[in-house]
Parts: sequence; C-alpha cells; structure tokens
Amino acid sequence: MGSDYFYETSYTAGTGKHYKMYLMNHDGFSLLVMGFTGKTALEWKLKFLEAFNTMEKEIRKQQAVPKIAPNPHYRTRMIKTAVKDTADTATVIADVFGVKKPMAMTAAMQMVGEAYGVDMEPLKQFIPPETNPGYLTPTKIANELGLKTSKGNPNPQLANSLLKDAGLQESVSGPWVLTEKGAKFGESIPFTASSGHSGYQIKWSPKVLEILKKK
Repeated sequence: MGSDYFYETSYTAGTGKHYKMYLMNHDGFSLLVMGFTGKTALEWKLKFLEAFNTMEKEIRKQQAVPKIAPNPHYRTRMIKTAVKDTADTATVIADVFGVKKPMAMTAAMQMVGEAYGVDMEPLKQFIPPETNPGYLTPTKIANELGLKTSKGNPNPQLANSLLKDAGLQESVSGPWVLTEKGAKFGESIPFTASSGHSGYQIKWSPKVLEILKKK
C-alpha cells in the first residue's frame, strides 16, 4: 500500500557518496503531515502544505508549457528577413550618403548580418556593378593599350600608374581610390576573393582608354 504514496530512490551528494531518498505524491505528503504532533504541529503542517502546493503549481506550470524543439524553418525565415532588410537598408544608405548601390549593399550586409547573427559573406559575390558590365580592370586596360611586362603579359601596375598620372585615381598607403575626376569614368566595386579577403576594386569605363592613349 505504501508504494502508492512513497517511492524509494537515491541521490549523489557533492562528496560523491550515494544516499537513499524518498519521493512522495500528494496523498503520501498528506499522510506524513497528519502524523505531526505536539504544540507546533499545526504550524508545521501549514508550512509543509504551503511549500508542497507551491512546488506542485510550479511543476504543473512547467508541464503546461510545451518544450519548443529547434525549428529549421525559423532560421530560414530569419535569413529571408535579413536579406530583405539588407536590401532596404542599402537603399537608405545610398540615398542618405549618396554612394552607389554596390557600396551601400556591402555596408548594409555587414550591419544587418551582425544584427541578425547571420553570415552574409556568401552573398557578397552576387553584388553586381551598378553600371556598364563592360567596365575594365587595370589588367584589361593594360591589354587594350599594349602595356606588357618583360614576360609579355599585361602590366596592370603600369596601367594604374597611367591612371594616377591622368588624375583619375590616387593611393596613400593603401588601395587605389577614385578622384573626383576619376568618378566620372569608374566606380569602386566590392569583391570577395577565394581566400576570403574582401575589399573594393575600381572598374573603368571603356571611355578611359581614350584619355590614357593621350598620355
């Protein structure tokens, strides 16, 4: 009969030793409390009942709240929201700061990605040039102008020097950046190399060839 109200088990103390422990249900608890006698019996009964009822409410509350299993669809929705917010944020950045959309998109990806805890790096490769897809890199410019290295390959370093001499770009202990004059013929395009390095590369309009041919 007692097994209906009490259950013998064990627990491990902080010392590593095992000790017996008895669990009880509500009826078992009532039987235990009814055995209290003496002057303070009523006080102890009330305290024990209050403590037991509080514990029972907490257990029921925990059982009533379903445990939510990890849902991959939630993560997918969060990524979709991050991508949408990136597009909206890029538009605001472009309007407020007057920068071109690719540059605004790169900044937006970094900010929104950090806010959502989403890695936006794989998406950077999809940022397109805002203008003519036929824009030229320094290597292509060198090839068009016949600027060669000693081995007969296109010489982008020489092309960059010509662009600098023409007042179209400048560099101060860092990558090349467009001058005010150069902004009419080129734009800075974000890129991500296979090594993971990211930055900006200037791409030039074919119109720049006519300027460089005069140099």
